Amino acid sequence: MATHHSCSSSSTTASSDSSSQLSSRDNSPAPTRPAIHCSGSLSIADSLKDPKIPHEKQKRMFSTLEAIFQRAEEAEGGVGVGELQAVFEHADESSRAGYRDVEALSNVRGILNQMWWSDSEFIASAAEVLADGSRDPEWRIPFGEAGVLDFFLGIVAMDGVEHKLMLHTLRLIGNSCADEDSNRERVVGHNSLLPIVRLLRDTSLSSIAISVVYNICMDFEPAQKQAAEYGCFPVLIDVLSNQQYVGNPLLNYICRLLESTISLPPGLELSPENAVEILLGTASETATELDDCVSLVNVAVAHLREERFQKLLVGRQAVEIPLALLVRSYSLQTSPESPLAMSDPEISSHAPEEEQQLSAMRSHVVQALSDISALPEFAANYALESPLIGSLRMWLSVSQPQLQVCACIMLGNLARSDDVCRIMVHRFQIHEPLITLLQESDDTQALYSAAGFLKNLALPSDNKAAIGEAGLIKTLPRLWTMDTVPQVQYVSACLTRQIISNSYANIQTLLASLSPDLDSPAHEKTYLSLLLSLDEKSDDSPTKTEIARTITAICRALNSPQPGISSRSIEETTHRLYALHPDLGRPLAIMVSQSRWPVVRSEGWFAFALMARSKEGSAAVSDVMQVVEVFRPLVETITGKTIARGREYGALQDITNQGELVDDVEDLEAREGETEQERQMRARDRDNTLVLVSELLRNRGEEMAIIRRGVFEDLLQGRNLHLSYRELMNRAQAFESENTGEIEGAYEAMGDQ
Repeated sequence: MATHHSCSSSSTTASSDSSSQLSSRDNSPAPTRPAIHCSGSLSIADSLKDPKIPHEKQKRMFSTLEAIFQRAEEAEGGVGVGELQAVFEHADESSRAGYRDVEALSNVRGILNQMWWSDSEFIASAAEVLADGSRDPEWRIPFGEAGVLDFFLGIVAMDGVEHKLMLHTLRLIGNSCADEDSNRERVVGHNSLLPIVRLLRDTSLSSIAISVVYNICMDFEPAQKQAAEYGCFPVLIDVLSNQQYVGNPLLNYICRLLESTISLPPGLELSPENAVEILLGTASETATELDDCVSLVNVAVAHLREERFQKLLVGRQAVEIPLALLVRSYSLQTSPESPLAMSDPEISSHAPEEEQQLSAMRSHVVQALSDISALPEFAANYALESPLIGSLRMWLSVSQPQLQVCACIMLGNLARSDDVCRIMVHRFQIHEPLITLLQESDDTQALYSAAGFLKNLALPSDNKAAIGEAGLIKTLPRLWTMDTVPQVQYVSACLTRQIISNSYANIQTLLASLSPDLDSPAHEKTYLSLLLSLDEKSDDSPTKTEIARTITAICRALNSPQPGISSRSIEETTHRLYALHPDLGRPLAIMVSQSRWPVVRSEGWFAFALMARSKEGSAAVSDVMQVVEVFRPLVETITGKTIARGREYGALQDITNQGELVDDVEDLEAREGETEQERQMRARDRDNTLVLVSELLRNRGEEMAIIRRGVFEDLLQGRNLHLSYRELMNRAQAFESENTGEIEGAYEAMGDQ
């Protein structure tokens, strides 16, 4: 339940007490209407913990009103209070006994009507007494039932009401609606929120108007909807722009109102263009309380979910503002000249629950900055040499993980072209602090973001060597062993594949011994050995698939000419690959045993076919072919027949005995409902599996069991096996160049799942 305040006319100092009251400091004579007097000001009072007015004053409300009415009668005439003296005295007696006299209040309403139409100068004084009385919760419902609240709702909608009367009118409305839904319904029914919202712009009344809107709207959805419709949200943003409520308890009311109306129609449509700057500027002020800071940031982030405000922030060169807020959330002192510097900050300390709040707030800001930095406009407005980008580069080396995450994401979003990636690596050496981060950080998000950024940087072929030489491959095993954070293991496996693809030098590093000591057991282990250990331990299919793709990339490189590398060197590296990793084929099983991602399966068959071409490679593949989950799709790919589980060998015998092997030409034709791309992929898979079986028979046939060799020979019956290695590679390259988007999309989808 929201805490509401009561409104008081006593002059007191500011306090953050939730049961505080508003006071009027306006003691000047009230001018006659229609002049608007604006000399008064308001503050939150801390003198009264009980929202009720003092007992002596409370029990004399009617007597005080009677005295005011008598003076009005004497000075102006026409009030007609004489016959009500006994009624008012009885009402005061009843009040002292705990009874609230609605009939007496109804008579007051009648006198107020007469005073209004006679333009009485005493009406403001009567309003002040009634506003004081409305601080007593027991009078609030009677004020509504007797029509007193309705009378003042009529006044608040008038133009030209003098200042003192409007001030006490607002006080009475606000106090009467505190936790009283029946009175709130009256306000909504009279559409009175419209004039009250307008008064938020009146600097002499905005303080009390904020409190009134707060009391009407909190925990009452109809009022929130009406306030939103009448533009309360953009008006409050405008009120914040002059910074007069920084350090004032009223800021909390503004924050609560912003949060309660932001999601209601018209939403952010009417929000000013500089709303994000205003909100984050107020949140960054030293005097802003933590809860208010978090609320303001949440409202700003809600703006930044919309592309319109993202582009506005970029176009106004104001992205520094949310970045500076992140720094300010860590540091007690920041330099106005360098608001993004974190070189030697005075770090503020917070209680655990406060730090949790701040961490969540930073995460929301970083997500917003991630979306902003992904816009083409961001790259167009912030050059790589700009101070802001320079600050982000420095953030990679700070000790605050969320700043590192922010830098990785924003810089990573810039690294979307080969040219930018080359500049980042060769001019700014940005890969070096990223590798250091991977070596030293224990923060999951920082590790994940840094690895993802490096994956982008490793795409251009001329970046791979520089990143490899900086020690990335020797750093990656630290991530592979993080069993409790599988997302880090996954992205590190992706990065491994990326850094060794088409990079013979990095493949050699991956195959290097863990120890130069010939007598050490680690000498026979390589960095690839550690990656294969991850494959054995992990249950995560995307991670295992990335490891399999890494093996595929190695096989592809070792079966292709390498500029400046002798064939002898490639042969020695190939020998080392299979000699030190006899189970190299096992990770590939996951690629061909699944059917959801055809492009993944195709890549697996291609890798198996490459490995089977050599004596050592076929030994690594042969054992895997005995696994049922691999053998079944092998048979199905070659024969075009679906094999039931448990019937792999028997079904194959049935097919061959009945002469049901499909003719080459017929099998290459498109099937019903099959696209041309799917037909080409199926044909490519069949070619690869035929080469695989043929090479296994050539290299391992004499060592195979008779039954198994016979099965493989049956698979080759009537098949066209005149596909050269060069043709096989050319087909693979053509397929991948035409389907790169689908291939990468499939792997990204696997990773997301």
